[in-house]
Amino acid sequence: MEQNMYDFDREARKRFVRDRARKWIIAGGIAVVALLLLSQSFFVVGEAEQAVVSRFGVIRRLVLNNGNTFHQDYAAFLDGEITTSGQIKVENTSGLHLKMPFVDNVQSYSSRMFTYVSDSEVVNTAEKKQYYIRTYAQWSIEDPALFSLKLGSMTSAENQLDNLIHPVIVQAINRLSAEDFVSNKDALNAALAQGLNTINRDMAPRGIEVKDIQVHRTILPTANIESTYARMKADRTKVAQQLRSEGEESYLKAVASADLEARLIEAQALSEAGVIRGEGDAAALEIYANAYSADEDFYAYWRSLQALEKALDENATLILDKEHPLWKDLLTYATGYAQNK
Repeated sequence: MEQNMYDFDREARKRFVRDRARKWIIAGGIAVVALLLLSQSFFVVGEAEQAVVSRFGVIRRLVLNNGNTFHQDYAAFLDGEITTSGQIKVENTSGLHLKMPFVDNVQSYSSRMFTYVSDSEVVNTAEKKQYYIRTYAQWSIEDPALFSLKLGSMTSAENQLDNLIHPVIVQAINRLSAEDFVSNKDALNAALAQGLNTINRDMAPRGIEVKDIQVHRTILPTANIESTYARMKADRTKVAQQLRSEGEESYLKAVASADLEARLIEAQALSEAGVIRGEGDAAALEIYANAYSADEDFYAYWRSLQALEKALDENATLILDKEHPLWKDLLTYATGYAQNK
């Protein structure tokens, strides 16, 4: 009898466990759905990323990184494009963004620069001299919406750049002389800068901006090596000769200036010497005049002695008649001087 009795408590415990398990399963399912909805409601755009948000295949939003001024810089070339017509919302903020879960699709693009390198090809300068060159360019995706619509992939972008960049550089070099291409970097850079503007006018509507474009490698064909080296040698010789001429000119100017200054100093010295000599002669004449007026006989005697001193050397013998003026004056003065003593 007791074995056939129904255990109501056991059945109640089973129902309780089933109810609790059902509640936990429902709660867990709700949590998973909530987390899934939450994860599908946000997306993150990094500092080196940009994103395109589309809904059912139609682009609705464009997220650019901070400092992107592409639309302002190329407004003239982007007139009428989808990203400048107001049809797409453009945001310049990196970080966390909202989107419609399971409806909006987010596609990210790198905002870093990419490098384009061309194959080596032959180009001609203005005088038909040939050079092998390889060119490179630095470019970046500035409008990923236009990029995705018109190019779609990096391969298409590289092909488009290859079809445009190399011909522009070739045309720029064709307008330069060989001397400017090899030696004048300013002329080459000016030509390449003009070509860069042409490239960006064509690439801006595709969402790409080329930052820099340069000749990567220059190799001379064998036929041009000797002539180019000879021209370079002639250029260096011309520069050396010019430097020598300038140095010689500076030397001659310095020598002429020194000679002029020496002549001026010498002339001034001669002038001052003449003045001093004249003043000395005048003083001497004054002394002579005073001496003559004081004692005419002594002055005549002294002048005779001076005349004899200048006329005779150390071992000379002078024979004079006693009536000779020199001897007469000397005897007269000497005799008179002795008598006065």
